[in-house]
Amino acid sequence: EDLEEIDKSVVDLLKFMQDVNKDVFEKSIQDTYFLTLLSDESEVELCPAGGEKVVTYDNRFEFIEKVIEQRLRESVIQCQAVRKGVSKVIPLALLNFVGWKECETTVCGKPKVDVDLLQRHTRYSGGLSENSKRIEFLWEVLRELSEDDILRFIKFCWGQERLPANDEEFQRRHTRFMIKPPERQTGNEDKALPKADTCFFNLELPAYSTKQILKERVLTAIHTDCDSMNAEDNPNLDPNQDQSYEEQYEEEQLSEYHQLQTL
Repeated sequence: EDLEEIDKSVVDLLKFMQDVNKDVFEKSIQDTYFLTLLSDESEVELCPAGGEKVVTYDNRFEFIEKVIEQRLRESVIQCQAVRKGVSKVIPLALLNFVGWKECETTVCGKPKVDVDLLQRHTRYSGGLSENSKRIEFLWEVLRELSEDDILRFIKFCWGQERLPANDEEFQRRHTRFMIKPPERQTGNEDKALPKADTCFFNLELPAYSTKQILKERVLTAIHTDCDSMNAEDNPNLDPNQDQSYEEQYEEEQLSEYHQLQTL
């Protein structure tokens, strides 16, 4: 499982080598030696003179074991650095009481959005309340969204996908989700899109007349732009546009630098 997070294609190959019968193996696996590529694309021998040792059906389990061992060892220095950094915040002895999943949840929050948890830590302003029609529509819609879409919604509103892990973490971080009416009223609010104050975890929600219209507008908003935290940055909707945002940003920064040099 750990190696699959690093290189899924290698894991798929090793599983194939492990499960396939001898005839298919010998037809498919040819000119393969006890070598493997690391993440930096450097090639290493898995045993002395590994470049000359051919992988066969009979020694395939030895090869699989050595590939896994070598690939999982390639990040030892980085893991030691992370461990050293964590130890300056949390005594390493305490980490023995939790598994990696619990540790990840505590540090990063839950990978899946708990709508009930979010609702418990939501506040309303501008005359809105839990009983407001648009609010009832919203909670019903959020419970109907796919996991990907609910993550997009959180990112649209907050700039990140994961919520605090539990009620205690919400309180400790002084985090709350605020829903308020739009600052500027339009003639027909059914045509307006929701708007987020990303830095403050606020959502401006128009008074949609039906639940279906609210769902359509929310999906339009989160699929149009849930990545930009700058309201002045327009999303790139042109699939033929060659220049990425990163390239545009680098060019802008270089231009500003040259302007400063001429002052």
